[in-house]
Amino acid sequence: MSYKPRLNIDALIFAGNDLLIDVSHSYREVVRKTVQLYLERAVGLVPSSESLITPGEVTFLQKAGNFTSYWDLANAFIIYFIEMLPQVPVPTFPSKFHVPGLIAYLQLAGGNLRVSIDTLREKRDIAKLAIDVAAAGGGIDGAHKALPKENRHLLVTDGDITKTNIVGRIFQELYLGADLFERIYGEPAIMIQSTGYAEHESLVIDPGILAKISRKLPLGVVSDRPRSELERSLKARKIDQYFKSIISLDEIRQAKAKPIPDPWPLLEAARHLRPTPTNTAYIGANVGDIQAAKVANKTVPFTAIGCLFGAHDKPALQAAFEENKANMILGHPNNLKELILG
Repeated sequence: MSYKPRLNIDALIFAGNDLLIDVSHSYREVVRKTVQLYLERAVGLVPSSESLITPGEVTFLQKAGNFTSYWDLANAFIIYFIEMLPQVPVPTFPSKFHVPGLIAYLQLAGGNLRVSIDTLREKRDIAKLAIDVAAAGGGIDGAHKALPKENRHLLVTDGDITKTNIVGRIFQELYLGADLFERIYGEPAIMIQSTGYAEHESLVIDPGILAKISRKLPLGVVSDRPRSELERSLKARKIDQYFKSIISLDEIRQAKAKPIPDPWPLLEAARHLRPTPTNTAYIGANVGDIQAAKVANKTVPFTAIGCLFGAHDKPALQAAFEENKANMILGHPNNLKELILG
């Protein structure tokens, strides 16, 4: 049962994913597809007509493993699976860094394994992976600590999406679709020729409730999505006008800051609100959101609100919110109506 103490605030900041936009049929599906496409098309494993991981397993690792970034979530799954493979020698890296050359490099490294996706599916234990990652601190840092450092050269995920970041390239092509990817990145998609999963997003919060709250409080939104993607999602659902402050991946990178669970995005979002708030609430759907708000509270007053919407295992997430001392826990963002509007 969720608990809802008195809410005495003068500003409210939302996590973009799961609280405003339902990404269960976009980002979570993109994570699932990215992992399999990367292993099949880039690493060269024997493909399968069946999915390597289920939607429930994506959500479970995200929530139980304390991930706030879907890119990090995809990378953690790939690390997990490439370390199941026999040890692969490091071949000579391509002299020119470009996506086709890097894919050829990976296929040369992994193509002789004759390991199938079906074999990896049979060996996987995502529940244990989530527990191990959480015990090591959670998120991508926890994944790096929890998993052995084997075959890491098979993970090509750094740098520019158009040049060297193959995981990011597959992810963005899947999410945006071929046409939108080309418009944004200025070059044609390599892996995908279809429409993107972004089209499957929907609104979580009741827009009428959001409109009423925005007339009472200045609102902000924080996300580790690129600003263009975040703004497109908000505008497509006709809720962009309600937010006076938006902090996205663009601002985080420009400031050379860190994303949530670091408190910087929350403090920066609050700093841009007018009038300057004296007590800000932040509502998020992941443990990292609560952790960020609790640390931000050491600088300026912040109330940490956890929301259970979208969780595969709500009791487990509630327990994690309570363990991290969330000030309150809601079942759905629409519950903000009674807390703020009465």
